[in-house]
Amino acid sequence: MTGGFHEQRKEARVYFPPEENMCAVFVFPDFGHFSFSAALLDMSMGGVQFSLKREEWNSLELGSQLVLAQLSEGKDVLCDKAMSLTVRWVVDHPMVSHVSVGCEFDGLPEDGRKVLQSFLARKLAACQASKSGSAS
Repeated sequence: MTGGFHEQRKEARVYFPPEENMCAVFVFPDFGHFSFSAALLDMSMGGVQFSLKREEWNSLELGSQLVLAQLSEGKDVLCDKAMSLTVRWVVDHPMVSHVSVGCEFDGLPEDGRKVLQSFLARKLAACQASKSGSAS
């Protein structure tokens, strides 16, 4: 088999270790103001992956619509532009305490796209700098 998993991705992906405390607030557009927050595992211009404790799980199904209402790192709000998402996959295994969900962005608005591009570029640059620094 030639090529790696990462070569199949359309967009560069940034992974967030738990100590970065990356969090997102999601809103269900169909349920008014009902929202929940979740730890972000990774993000690209194509979408996000997040994790929820099993007891916080709301049975999101494939094709469910969400809105990413806020992105924060610790107490710092990084983005508060509303960005529509569609649930594309769910990993819900009874042996683990968390459920992982992968979502795809649905036509990012231009201002949201610019904010995300800038944020992801900074994160990718920091990641590459730390890798090159640890290699010397």
